[in-house]
Amino acid sequence: MTTPPFDTREQDIIIVGGGMVGGVLAHALQCEGWRVTILEGAEAGASLSFDHRLTALSDASWRYFDALNLLDETTVRAAQAIEEVRVVNATNFGMTRITRANNEGVALGHVIANRAIGAAILRAEQAHHASVHNQGAVQRVQPARYINHQPQANGRVQVMFDFHGKTQQLSARLIIAADGAASSVRAASKKSIDTKAYGQTALVCTAKPAQPHHGVAFECFTKSGPLAVLPAPAGRVSLVWVNRDADIPALMALDEAAYATQLDAVFRHRLGGFSELTPRAAYPLSLITLDDLTAERLVILGNAAHALHPVAGQGFNLCLRDVRDLVAALRSDRGEAVDPGDAQRLRHYVEGRLDDYRRTIGLTDQLVRGFSLDIPGAGAVRGALLSLTDGLAPIKNRLVRLTRGV
Repeated sequence: MTTPPFDTREQDIIIVGGGMVGGVLAHALQCEGWRVTILEGAEAGASLSFDHRLTALSDASWRYFDALNLLDETTVRAAQAIEEVRVVNATNFGMTRITRANNEGVALGHVIANRAIGAAILRAEQAHHASVHNQGAVQRVQPARYINHQPQANGRVQVMFDFHGKTQQLSARLIIAADGAASSVRAASKKSIDTKAYGQTALVCTAKPAQPHHGVAFECFTKSGPLAVLPAPAGRVSLVWVNRDADIPALMALDEAAYATQLDAVFRHRLGGFSELTPRAAYPLSLITLDDLTAERLVILGNAAHALHPVAGQGFNLCLRDVRDLVAALRSDRGEAVDPGDAQRLRHYVEGRLDDYRRTIGLTDQLVRGFSLDIPGAGAVRGALLSLTDGLAPIKNRLVRLTRGV
């Protein structure tokens, strides 16, 4: 077998992980003029990040995609605008409606397939490479399995990886871990994490509702966990149903029709039922946080630094804010050269992210624990709170500001 060639010259930045976070990050960095190499474990076009799932991009994330030239005509057609969000109680009264009016008159977000995001990144990379005026570049080395890295005395970092069964190495000035919640870079760096298991698993699929969704997203709180019903392109919806771990085997064993009936009952027939379900995938849920985000010539970001519960759809949007802020932290000063691995710059980046982490992680964790209480009277209390919140525009406006990421 002939080993595919790649540029072995020194790079500015090496990113371990070429999924949605690593892909957007690499493109954003090349737009700033950096030479970037992505080490991705999956075969070309087969990253586990670009799977059958759909992602809800907040208003701010959608605008950031636009700033990175990721919103070409194909991407826009592949997305569904969220016109309204309804937070409801599955078994009791109560509902809070959040509309465009609570978000300065614009869509609350957009729902798009992960695969469409991956395709948009590749098109943007190719367009950037085709322009003779651009300095930065991205090369993808895959399948490449990270082994370890070692800072050097000359202000560089040596990265070892397996490529087609052979150990290879590349040198750069900064390595970025964007390889997910089970990060191998984080583990090799001996970074300790805090893990809090929720005892819940998310079952994910898409379906065709019997009634038009009209761009309305639902967050339906049940006794076992939240059910998110997100409007998707082509009249479909994305279904993320969180249940107790003990109930997952029985739910996975149901055939398509029986599972659709269960979903419709929990959702109280709001869209008239579901059909044409895609195969279900199960994702156990934990809160993973990391306090120490940097080391010598290393940054850890995205799900490698924080893995959240899917309630309120904050996970990928928080990751994009990591990307945005890191790219800004590495930006040149008045045209002067910048060392991307400079410890002071990396500390500045981390300090700027802490408030967002505390706010977003705290919000999602409190929602999970507060709305998952299964004690007598809890449902009535939740319903009363939802009804009260619906009548208080300032509270809804603040909630939108907390979740939109600006």
